Amino acid sequence: MSSSLTTSSTEPPSQLQANLPPVPLKYIPLPTPLPTFQTPPISLTATAELRVPCRRCLLDASPGEVLHLISYDHFPENSTTPYRGAGPIYVHAHDCGFFTGDTLPQRQLGRLMSLRAFNEEHMMVAAEVVEGVDLERVAGEMLADQMTSYVNVHNAKPGCFAVRVERA
Repeated sequence: MSSSLTTSSTEPPSQLQANLPPVPLKYIPLPTPLPTFQTPPISLTATAELRVPCRRCLLDASPGEVLHLISYDHFPENSTTPYRGAGPIYVHAHDCGFFTGDTLPQRQLGRLMSLRAFNEEHMMVAAEVVEGVDLERVAGEMLADQMTSYVNVHNAKPGCFAVRVERA
């Protein structure tokens, strides 16, 4: 809620915001199987120091698990948006399953994230950088705007795509 917004209510702004209905969220991880890429994947083994999340199951790889570092374009194949472009992401080398939860894994919430809201023409309409603990609230606020069709979430520091968020 903007601080420049005026209201006739006697409730404090934080109470008014708490009364807003939540926008239910749905998390869309990478498809399985992944599309083929022009560049071959790079395989690596996770260690205690290398904490990287798989973009299918959205869980961090455990030490000893093999991952593939691949180039992935997270926009629909038929989109012509200027925001389109492939970037690096990690996926488990084994079939780890498809994330189906309604809240993100705790490890995802401990990262600095970039949220980019897009309309149905795949044009950006809003963007925010937030601590992971604020991701669900801010994504919900972005999706409360009917101009927003979906939110692409990226890890803010390395810039790699994490997950797509839509209205449930």
